[in-house]
Parts: sequence; C-alpha cells; structure tokens
Amino acid sequence: MAKTKVEYKKLRTAWGYAYINQNKIALWDQLKHKKYAKKHLEILIHEKLHLMFPDLDESVINQHGKELSGFLWDHNVRIK
Repeated sequence: MAKTKVEYKKLRTAWGYAYINQNKIALWDQLKHKKYAKKHLEILIHEKLHLMFPDLDESVINQHGKELSGFLWDHNVRIK
C-alpha cells in the first residue's frame, strides 16, 4: 500500500476522518497540542485502521484502535 497522507484541519464533528479511496487521513488540528498527545496517537491509529479494513464495523475499529494505541503508549511510542 502507498504511503498514507495525513493532514490537519479544523474539523467540527469528528476527531478524524479516513478518505478510503484517497488513502488519506484528516485529523482535527488541535490534536497537535501536547495535552492531546495520547488521543492523537489513538485517533491516528483508528483512522489508519479504517483505511486498512474499510469493511470493519466502527465498534471493532474503536476497540482495536484503543488497544493498539494503549499498547504503544505504554511502550513510550509518541508522535513527534
């Protein structure tokens, strides 16, 4: 799969959005602030999971996104 493009926008109703046909993720621009560091990681993973598995139910994506981001966070993985 080609590299996924990530852009930050002023989103009004969501933390992030996956554009499946474009292999692109839009994230709420405020996630860049340090106070949202853990949520930033979670949402980035969540949206990438949508791109990887577009037919998965939202509840399954939520569960796996939280589990993966928690695991990575616990092992000191951070977004620059």
